[in-house]
Amino acid sequence: MISYSSMNITCNGKFLFIVFLSVMLAFFVAMDTHLYFTLQETSLVKQDPPVPGFFSPFKPLSMKLLMTDPVNHYITGPTAEYFDEITHFSKVFYFITPNMISITHVTVSLISAKMVSSEHLSTRRIAILLYQFRSWLDDLDGVVYRSHTHTRGMYVSNHNTFGYYVDIYSDIIGGVFLMIGILFSLWKVLLPANGSTYTALPLTKSDSGSTSPVPNNSPNKKFNFNILNVFTGYDRHGGVVLTKKYIFLKCLSVGLMIAVASGSWDKCVERYTEVFQTDLSDPNLTQIQTEALHSGSTWLIIYLWRLWEGQAVLQMVCVAVFIDRIWEFLNLFTYLGYIVVLTINILSYIHLYQVRSELQM
Repeated sequence: MISYSSMNITCNGKFLFIVFLSVMLAFFVAMDTHLYFTLQETSLVKQDPPVPGFFSPFKPLSMKLLMTDPVNHYITGPTAEYFDEITHFSKVFYFITPNMISITHVTVSLISAKMVSSEHLSTRRIAILLYQFRSWLDDLDGVVYRSHTHTRGMYVSNHNTFGYYVDIYSDIIGGVFLMIGILFSLWKVLLPANGSTYTALPLTKSDSGSTSPVPNNSPNKKFNFNILNVFTGYDRHGGVVLTKKYIFLKCLSVGLMIAVASGSWDKCVERYTEVFQTDLSDPNLTQIQTEALHSGSTWLIIYLWRLWEGQAVLQMVCVAVFIDRIWEFLNLFTYLGYIVVLTINILSYIHLYQVRSELQM
């Protein structure tokens, strides 16, 4: 039986977490609102150069920065910039290359994945915090690169360079490690009896920190139904028949969806950069380019990608692990995630086609 004190701690923890998420959401909305109005006054072709010793997430802007997820744009990116500005890390430790930092955050992601595979919720939560540090290092390698190449403040991708591919594959490996850790964790938590039936994740946790099924006669049984569970199959006892293969396919499906979101996002950023950051010699075409950039349809595409690029989905995965709802998350987005990615890609290519037609590109 759960004691009153433990229930009180759980309720307080949920309350604090809800307050934290509410504050973060309000912060992102306020920052994105400011970003929108800043964009309306900005031409991506002709911008003031970055001010030495000063960093702003709003100036100068680029398509890559505009289409970056809010956590990266407003938290990990700026803190990495401020860290380098205050400590002069890239100057003092000039021998540390961006590729060395990329390899380091791959190692951190491996350690995080090992901890994510634990049965204990507290260990998995520490692992998620460690994975956030990996994400911060991912931004730091970009800061160091821009410092070494004297392009500070210019948030763009340099395709077809060795460093670009090191960074890309480091991110992919980090995401793969995280999903593998989640897979092993689910095998331990969901299959305690080698494939026996499993009831929906309950509202309570066992003392060990792992999820424990709620008995059928529990007063909390009525709360066990979750709309996310409509994506799973039920046996005649009301539970879900789980196997290692079934769980693996769930993780694989969501992992591939994240990879598709990341790859298509990168291609869209490249194409939108060509359209909106190309200096056109014809003043009339330049005016059309600027009006298209400031249009509501362009902002809609930008915002959809900000919410559903690969790193944004990984942040959702991290939140799901932290609140111990990763299985529900996987069930929800096994197929729905592909529909979202496909929809955003279709809208992006239609929009690009229309803008290119107007610009005669």
